[in-house]
Amino acid sequence: AGKTRTLQESLAIADQAKLDLADLNSTVQSLYLSEDMADHEVRLLELDSSLIGQLEAGNSVKVRGDKSDMAVVCTEDSTFELKSTVTTNSLLLLPDCKAPEQLVSEEGSLLHNDIYCISHVYLELKQCRPKLKKLQTLLKENIFLGPEYENDENHTGKKYTTADLLSLIQASEKELLEELRKLQAVHIDGYWRLVEFDYMGNVLQYIMDTVDCQSWSYDQIPTEKLLSMEDNVYPRVLLEHCLDCYGERKMMDFDGGVEQVHTLSEDKVCRYFAEYLLRGVGKFNLAEFLQTWKESVPVGMTTTLEQLEGVALIDKKSHPEVISHFPVTDLPEDAADRFNRLFRTREKWTLEDITPYIRGLCEKKTDCGISSD
Repeated sequence: AGKTRTLQESLAIADQAKLDLADLNSTVQSLYLSEDMADHEVRLLELDSSLIGQLEAGNSVKVRGDKSDMAVVCTEDSTFELKSTVTTNSLLLLPDCKAPEQLVSEEGSLLHNDIYCISHVYLELKQCRPKLKKLQTLLKENIFLGPEYENDENHTGKKYTTADLLSLIQASEKELLEELRKLQAVHIDGYWRLVEFDYMGNVLQYIMDTVDCQSWSYDQIPTEKLLSMEDNVYPRVLLEHCLDCYGERKMMDFDGGVEQVHTLSEDKVCRYFAEYLLRGVGKFNLAEFLQTWKESVPVGMTTTLEQLEGVALIDKKSHPEVISHFPVTDLPEDAADRFNRLFRTREKWTLEDITPYIRGLCEKKTDCGISSD
């Protein structure tokens, strides 16, 4: 149909619909089906105010996922599931449609607008946890064993840059970098690498031996002095990485001015030695383990069971009691799969025991609906 509807005809239709003209804007928008309206390559996406604000600020969002993945949308710091939703309402797309505040207030105005397409499907976003399990698999393709192995022809697995990982992992850049930190990955020559467990332990032991030889304190390790020692047997990047993994940076005032130091974390160091003792040994007599663990950590550090959260399980029903290596990083990422794995491992859990293994599934909630009854 042509655009022949007049203002009077439009007002008459409103009157027939029993609308009070006094409540209506004086400018009328009359809609018509576009002559070239078809199934255009257009998808409607519903966004909340925070996402709209990010786009209006010039920030970008990216759709990530392989063909076998459910697509996600990532901002700089968050990940959202992208789902297709069907509605019984007709969604009209009008390129020139104006919002009420954009309409002129002149008496008796009539605007003609073409409907570009009609849809009953739109895309909606729901914030979700990033899909990070694949990250470990990728990084394990080429674990860092030491500089002497870098040119070994048998050590040729693929290495990944930040850009590579962002193209393969369904997570925002902030979430990806946070997970790399949790995995204790190190950035070497532009690539992210996992460090072999025993090699990292050797670096940690070297740092502690150096601290003892120099009569420094574990609470005040002068960062630059340690890193710049001429007789260091490990690369600077690995020494600094190890200090960051098992300690914290802070600035301290000395007579010569302000200097950066590292403070070794008692909990992190003790946790490493616990894992060193438990890896690959199956079940360990708890009393014997606690004594061996206590004797293995640096003098002055105290071991506690709380340091084993998310690392090991204690079987108190066994006689004698035993402990076994059970790291949370080895569990499935999917919530249902993780719970299945947990309850195949143990039929009943206390809330205290299971919390470290499900904390990451709870997103922003304070619990996961777990009952201790």
